[in-house]
Amino acid sequence: MYNSFFGFREKPFKLVPNPDFLYLSKSHQIALAHLTYAVDQGDGFAVITGEVGTGKTTLCRIFLERLEKGAESAYIFNPKLDSVQLLNAICNEFGIRTNHTSVKQLLDVINGYLIMKNQAGAKVVLLIDEAQNLSVENLEMVRMLSNLETTRNKLLQIILVGQPELGDLLDSHELRQLAQRISLSAHLTPLTLQETTGYIQHRVNIAAQRQLSVFTRGAFNAIYHYTNGIPRLINIVCDRALLTAYSLENSKVTASIAKQAIQEISSRGRVAPRDPRRRMILWAGAIAASLLVISVLLFNTVLLGSHPRSSARGQRTNQAATYPVAFPELDGFQSSLAMEDAAISDTPTARRSSGTSYAEGSEPPKSDPVGFAIDNLSPQTSRLNAVTRMLALWNQPAPHPAQLPTVVSDQEYFDIAAHQYSMRSYLVQWDWAIIKQIDLPAIVALRRPSGQQVVYLVLTRWENGVLHLSGATDWPTLKVDLGGVTPYLHGAVYVFWKNITGFDGIVTHSSPERSISLVKNMLRRAGYERLNLEPVFDADARRVVVDFQMRHNLVPDGLVGPLTKILLIKASNAYDLPLLSEHTARGGS
Repeated sequence: MYNSFFGFREKPFKLVPNPDFLYLSKSHQIALAHLTYAVDQGDGFAVITGEVGTGKTTLCRIFLERLEKGAESAYIFNPKLDSVQLLNAICNEFGIRTNHTSVKQLLDVINGYLIMKNQAGAKVVLLIDEAQNLSVENLEMVRMLSNLETTRNKLLQIILVGQPELGDLLDSHELRQLAQRISLSAHLTPLTLQETTGYIQHRVNIAAQRQLSVFTRGAFNAIYHYTNGIPRLINIVCDRALLTAYSLENSKVTASIAKQAIQEISSRGRVAPRDPRRRMILWAGAIAASLLVISVLLFNTVLLGSHPRSSARGQRTNQAATYPVAFPELDGFQSSLAMEDAAISDTPTARRSSGTSYAEGSEPPKSDPVGFAIDNLSPQTSRLNAVTRMLALWNQPAPHPAQLPTVVSDQEYFDIAAHQYSMRSYLVQWDWAIIKQIDLPAIVALRRPSGQQVVYLVLTRWENGVLHLSGATDWPTLKVDLGGVTPYLHGAVYVFWKNITGFDGIVTHSSPERSISLVKNMLRRAGYERLNLEPVFDADARRVVVDFQMRHNLVPDGLVGPLTKILLIKASNAYDLPLLSEHTARGGS
């Protein structure tokens, strides 16, 4: 990847909330101050809203990490539950074990817990993220929780965080009693151009652990105008821009490189930030193009209607090649013509070129089993199936489709899926030697032969040079060597792993003592038995890490980043892993 090329210690624009990269805009600072004040004063209710990607979840994590010592907190990130499930989730977050199945019983249990904590002088905070997904019934129940109080103060501080729709919901007539209890509210706004520049430069400096100038002023402007200051989109664009600059062997991300990265993101189907003017232009273009198509068809009907079918088919084919692919409705029309032509000719070549599937139950061509298999996969369905298959290998339940957003990048999709099961996703680009060394199941991105769409399979085993690739549970395992799959590789491979250090940042001298202790314990289990176990990342620890990295063909920087952690966990046998090289990998092959 581009890390060593630019001098980064780790990727600066990951899509997971890492406190090491914290950058607070003015609106974030105001919101954080509001939350802190609300809890300090015991005001009971606070609401934070913001558009998708403005950093609400990051703000939640920062706030919870900064709670005063002794405070208890419950963080609910998926509130699409019924009342009993939601109350049980709150109990679980507080560490309350209960078998009750009625709302009243669960409320009584929570009330007893809050009274106990109040007598001990501890503050208790309930933070519900994505609160716009709460039903009206559950919002009313949350209001009932806010009624738990003594004569002096509230027993529970409640914070609702969500998209702007949450504000609209709370303004409704049926929730007016709840709205009256909200003492503080704040709205997260997108970054300004100045804040966008500061945000990008801050992350670059942290990743390099020094001042580093990589993005030019023109690049800052291009990125800001495309993303409208949305941090999540900024991360996506900057990561792609760095990859583009790296591929061009350019040490600077210029305006032209940033625009090229934006074009690549847009061309693969990413939904761009909403711009009313842009939508009007697109609609006008679509209408004009549609009228053009209708005119051409009418012309053909009048002048060519008596021609033989073969001539008309040839004429349609030529027209189809000129339709603007920017408009989905015209692209679909073109596909329908191509499919009709394929049905007439009925040859394998025609079927492949039109993007139609082979008949169900037909045998894969012996010359191209990989291409045949992946040509019948759907990008969205295969992505969900890949996550389900991956989680099964880790003995985890299948995710509910509603838990995973659809219109996000692959990296963000897999990061979110992994985080929901207390796991992490590590992206490897075009480095199969690393995949072999990591030796863990991986989600492989593959390009379909027809249409060049990206689909996903899970690498479940890799033995004697043979890769075992699988999709849905009822999908047959595809066994092929690396050479057989190489023509279809998209480049991205996603490895799921468990970060038992409990710290997502690079482990160095400034890391939490618990993380340093865990790393030292694993190093001792990996063979460095003379290493002291003091929770200090001293010169001796750094020397041992460098030696470990050299033995595993890593960059010997003495810093414990994600890849070093993954290989260290494996080397220390910290827990049972579903290794690729095992003869009986978990979840089957």
